[in-house]
Amino acid sequence: MIADAAKPSPVAPEQPQLPVQKTVLIIEDDAAFRDLLALHLSRAGYQVLVAEDAAAGGPMLLSARPDLLLLDILLPYLGGLELLEAMRHDPEVGQTPVVCVTSMRDDATYIRAMELGAEAVLTKPVRVEELLATTARVMKAARKVGGQSGLK
Repeated sequence: MIADAAKPSPVAPEQPQLPVQKTVLIIEDDAAFRDLLALHLSRAGYQVLVAEDAAAGGPMLLSARPDLLLLDILLPYLGGLELLEAMRHDPEVGQTPVVCVTSMRDDATYIRAMELGAEAVLTKPVRVEELLATTARVMKAARKVGGQSGLK
């Protein structure tokens, strides 16, 4: 045993650094639309978590600390704007970037979402290109800002 300890141990070859996979939490009550969003985002290389409403998504937001929240505005029980407002007052998740998704086309909804701190608002139906470009832009902007509590 002592002789073995004197032998130099083989050096493991350096492993290439893999890019950190960014996580997107989708809170959307329409199952088909939620699955479609998840499919496109996962194909683009994002890790995707899904929840059907704020009651399920809130705890996931706290535990998973996603890099981005894709949030439907019209949710049952607690609406997306109400969840957004509540999270902006929470020091744990208040800086998490949020992209709202809505079928509502009125200016008041858009303005309210932006006032509450949404980085963008996408109107349904959302084009795949728009979804992916907005997701990438918001994450890139969050990296530049740095220190975001929702970023890994």
